[in-house]
Amino acid sequence: MRSEAGFRAPIESYKEGKKSYYRYSKANYSIAIQQINPVEADLLKTAINILGRFSGLQQFEFVQELALKLKKSFQLEEIEECIFFDQNEYLRNINLLGDLLKYIQQKQVLEVKYKPFNKEIEETFVFHPYFLKQYNKRWFLFGKRDSFENWTNLALDRICSLNTLGNLDFIASKETHNAYFEDIVGVSKPANTESLIVSIKVSMALWPYIDSKPIHPSQTVVERTAEYVILTLDIIPNYEFFSHILGYGSAVEILAPVSVRDSMLKKLEDAISKYRL
Repeated sequence: MRSEAGFRAPIESYKEGKKSYYRYSKANYSIAIQQINPVEADLLKTAINILGRFSGLQQFEFVQELALKLKKSFQLEEIEECIFFDQNEYLRNINLLGDLLKYIQQKQVLEVKYKPFNKEIEETFVFHPYFLKQYNKRWFLFGKRDSFENWTNLALDRICSLNTLGNLDFIASKETHNAYFEDIVGVSKPANTESLIVSIKVSMALWPYIDSKPIHPSQTVVERTAEYVILTLDIIPNYEFFSHILGYGSAVEILAPVSVRDSMLKKLEDAISKYRL
């Protein structure tokens, strides 16, 4: 019971006459207090640290209380923060995360009032929520909007209000999360659009970064020289894809197909025109 492989109990021996006895060196100790080994304790501390990502958000106040209980129950040492996430704690409607998670789990149909970025008027519609996804410091709610065949994604910060509708049957998803995202970068998926093989030329100075952090899982190298690498992506070119490529500046060049190359050229020309006198 004193060994690392056992309970690591604080046990000491003492003698009374010719007999030896064993007892806990700490009078209030119980083996029920410590039931995990050092490796498990480290894993638990890491899990608590990650859970702390949600601290400070409504509906997640339990995280701090849970962490205190776990530290006390398993006699964990004070946990030093060693992992941080790049999230926007001031994002509008971040407080909706807890409620939306509950609605998704309970398969609740919602009535949503929503104001898209490119419209001045609010829209009201029925929505069947499937899951939440974070991208580029913004949270998105995915689900099915009534009268729409494909999934719809709603930016949380554009939601004006939402209410549950108990009198409507929930429409379950016919598509998996992985299938939906397999051919796009980011979160937006143009309707009725097939994926394309996009060829991109990357300067060797940037290549180690893209090699270690692929633009998309389909990324494949087709040519490599001392100056550049040519790769292909099997994707649907969407808003996030073009934004991603624009972020690399002159270090990348879209080679094909011509339609995607021309779209990028138009975006670059529009950007340059803003700086011309």
